[in-house]
Amino acid sequence: MFIHPRPHSRLVTMPLLGSALVWLAPMGVLLAWSFGQWREKHPGVPFTDHLRADPHICALIILQICLWFIPLGLWLILLGFTLTSLILAGLHPEQRIEWRQRLAPRALALVLLLAMHMLTALAPVSEPSGAASWNQPLFTESQDAPAWPASEQHTWLLGDGTIVVVTHIRAPGVVNPLWLDSSMRAWVAGTNTEEKRLQQSVALMDDWISPDAFRLEPVHTGVRMDYGGERLLFTHNEIMFDFFGERSSGEMITVWRPLWGGEVQLLTVIRVGPDPFLGNPGAQTYALDWLAANP
Repeated sequence: MFIHPRPHSRLVTMPLLGSALVWLAPMGVLLAWSFGQWREKHPGVPFTDHLRADPHICALIILQICLWFIPLGLWLILLGFTLTSLILAGLHPEQRIEWRQRLAPRALALVLLLAMHMLTALAPVSEPSGAASWNQPLFTESQDAPAWPASEQHTWLLGDGTIVVVTHIRAPGVVNPLWLDSSMRAWVAGTNTEEKRLQQSVALMDDWISPDAFRLEPVHTGVRMDYGGERLLFTHNEIMFDFFGERSSGEMITVWRPLWGGEVQLLTVIRVGPDPFLGNPGAQTYALDWLAANP
């Protein structure tokens, strides 16, 4: 189904709104909840003193404020919070006593932070776009796309039979691009998203062939290459076709581009035939056209 492109203002406003929500919404909820606790239990105590009384919750708020500077965002915060708490509790008996006394509010603060980040992962991403030479996309949405995290996908069928898929995905709890491509690649591999993208694309080539007859055999699970000045991660898979015996029928390359704000843009290029990317490692020609259209 083709959908007319939306106004350019949405392309700018929506990603900025999503990034702001990932950063501000969890911080706002934590502050509002802490302020409510303070007003209820210690109305005569300054709010700053209340925060200093529990450095663990105060640290969570400060780390959320500094989310833009923290690689892997929420996930590194939770890991650091857990390890630090365990080490301090193991070294200092008073810390164990304090944890028993403050277990409920600290646990609730962690749950609120995690829940808000999961909700903000529904914030919209930018609209995928391709090179002008690709013309209009054949599909601009996928009915099978999961609602969480937020994503958008456009698919092109080029004149030489190449299938190009551009996907934008919201990374839950993250706004810093450092290590984001590797972590999202691991998440995608664990959810079989690449296999599903291949099956959707197979339907464009031959509707009489079952998409389940194809599977991916990894060639490179993560290699970095220079694409016009940007050093990006790409994955390379061989497409195996089970038809009276399994054989190679093509290859699929995905280029991963992490952006500030927690969005990851993926370019997937699918070509059939033997050695379809010979002389074009990492689908570089397609990637350079794509990057030129998305500076």
